[in-house]
Amino acid sequence: MIVEETREQQAHRTPWRQLVLIGLILLIAVPALAFSLLYRQVRPVTVWELSGSCPPASALLKDGGEGTYAFDTGKIDWTRTGDAWVLVSGSDGPRIALVRVRDTTAPSARGVEQVLGVDEELGPDAFIADLADQQLVGVSFETAPAFHTAGGYEVVIRLEDLSGNVSFVKAACTILGAVPRLDLEAGDDLPPVKAFLPNDTLEGRLVTDPASIDTTVPGVYTVEVEALGRVYETALVVRDTVAPVCAFRETAYAFPGEPLDPESLVESAQDATALSFDFAEAPDWEREGYEDVQVAVADAGGNRTVGTVSVLTSRLRPLVWEAGTQPVAGAAVAARQRELDDSFTGEVVLDSFVPRTLGSFDVNAQVDGAPCVQRIEVVDTTAPRLAFPANPQAFLDHPKAPEQLLDRAEDMTELTFSYTTEPDWTKTGYQSVGVAAVDAAGNRTAIVGTVQVVKDMIRPQILGIKNWYAYVGDTVAYFATVRVTDNADAPEEVKLTVDNSAVDMYRAGAYPVIYRAEDRSGNVAERQVYLYVLKQSVSDEKLNAKADEILAKIVTDDMTPGQKAYAIYCYIYDNYHYSASSDKRWDWKQEAWRGLTRQRGGCYTFCAAAKALLERTGAQAMFVTRNSGIRHDWLLVNVGTGWYHFDPLNSGPSARYRCFMLSTKEVETIYPFFWRFNEKLYPTTATEPFVKDW
Repeated sequence: MIVEETREQQAHRTPWRQLVLIGLILLIAVPALAFSLLYRQVRPVTVWELSGSCPPASALLKDGGEGTYAFDTGKIDWTRTGDAWVLVSGSDGPRIALVRVRDTTAPSARGVEQVLGVDEELGPDAFIADLADQQLVGVSFETAPAFHTAGGYEVVIRLEDLSGNVSFVKAACTILGAVPRLDLEAGDDLPPVKAFLPNDTLEGRLVTDPASIDTTVPGVYTVEVEALGRVYETALVVRDTVAPVCAFRETAYAFPGEPLDPESLVESAQDATALSFDFAEAPDWEREGYEDVQVAVADAGGNRTVGTVSVLTSRLRPLVWEAGTQPVAGAAVAARQRELDDSFTGEVVLDSFVPRTLGSFDVNAQVDGAPCVQRIEVVDTTAPRLAFPANPQAFLDHPKAPEQLLDRAEDMTELTFSYTTEPDWTKTGYQSVGVAAVDAAGNRTAIVGTVQVVKDMIRPQILGIKNWYAYVGDTVAYFATVRVTDNADAPEEVKLTVDNSAVDMYRAGAYPVIYRAEDRSGNVAERQVYLYVLKQSVSDEKLNAKADEILAKIVTDDMTPGQKAYAIYCYIYDNYHYSASSDKRWDWKQEAWRGLTRQRGGCYTFCAAAKALLERTGAQAMFVTRNSGIRHDWLLVNVGTGWYHFDPLNSGPSARYRCFMLSTKEVETIYPFFWRFNEKLYPTTATEPFVKDW
């Protein structure tokens, strides 16, 4: 039986239900409110994309503010997906938060095009590059090429990481049985079969006969190659990219109105292909004189080389003339022109020309009064003329150059000598000798004879030594004027020594000095002279000061050494008075002081004063004494151009001939006795006249 509740009963039950509902609401709301109050700033759960690194603390905050981790997050492996609990500190203090690391990004890569031979096969990873993902990625073919079959293929590579993210990358693959194209320079040999194959591992052979391809002709040729049982084609492109290598003539000759062939102006032309010759610009073959003609050489590839040739157009044809010492006559030229062209009737006048030197020369000429140019090529067809002396002789252990054994060697050009039979220089006696000479034109003459090899028994000569003087404390140059000569050895091959052990430069006196010379054969010569050491009566300071005082009046800094020497010569010649009272003892400085201060004395006084002045200007000066019973003194002076005679005496022959910087030949000519001297005692004097530079 169903008993219905009364309203009163229902009223009593309703508050209880409401209380329960309110209690449930409070049970849920209070913790939620507390949780929301607790996590007002920090997200309780954050999803973080896998990147291999810890997310920044600010990423876990709701408002993106600044935050920090309250413990070391480095102990968490962030390179893997998963959940991680962290303690984050914000403005509300530290809170526990959950970080859920997930990978939702598919792998990425760049497709790579591969070119393979038909014998090759590659895995899918060879078709990608720059693979990027945070996890391990599986690589596989979605669409694979047909390996071992020539052709071009589209390749699709499937990429899938550990989280199941998938992407696809497109690539390309070309499979070759032979290279599609091979370039070859014209003229090169056909390369071996390996050059036609795509890689070194593939073997093959040429189906096309190499002899059927002319590599000197540019073009495209089909070459068949067999590999792995199939025949493939390569386009062989023969190209000519190298211009012809040419040597052009420097000069050429043309007769008026007779054009030259352009090829005749080219000495040599090399190229792998056929060549053609032409003028870059049409020359004027009627105008006489010189013209620069440009010659163009072109090959089959269109490459050009242009050269310039100087062409002489003249009514006088070039002539070949034998070298000689006589001038070429115009009549002889006209006669030779008639030999070349019997229609030539002109009268030729030629500038003076002596054919001494080999080569080609242009000589100004006139034909019937009209100016013209005659080209003459000087040649030498005459062999050298050689002869031995009547009794040629040489010294033991003294080898000679072949030309040194000759008495005569004549030719118009320079000669080169050699032995055809060389004597044995280590043996004495008569020996056979052969000498050959070749001139600049290649003409050769050889003669034979007999030479006597003898032992050198003659002592060397010591020249340029005599008794001389120095002052106490001086430094003596014992070899300043000394030289040696020898009949067999050069001066530098003779050993020259001096024994000056007896000399005391700090005490006045006369001391013996012994010179000794020994040649290569052991022949020895000795000469003894005396060095007179004098006590200086006039100091250098005093003498130099006086000399400088005089020089300041007669020379200037802008004068040349020769001009200064001449000024000194004129000063003494014009101002000194001759007297026979010179003190000709060894103290030249005392006599120089006398001359500089009194301007009076004998020849020695004149020279001593000149020596003091000359040496202050940087010139070298030494006394010379006449080789006769009547003494006369003058100077040898060197201002940098060799030793010359210098005598400022204004009396006797020197007053008439003014001996300023004269060569030995000149003084011997103008007055043989007055300046006669023993040349062996002095340095070698200059042979050419002194050149005045004013």
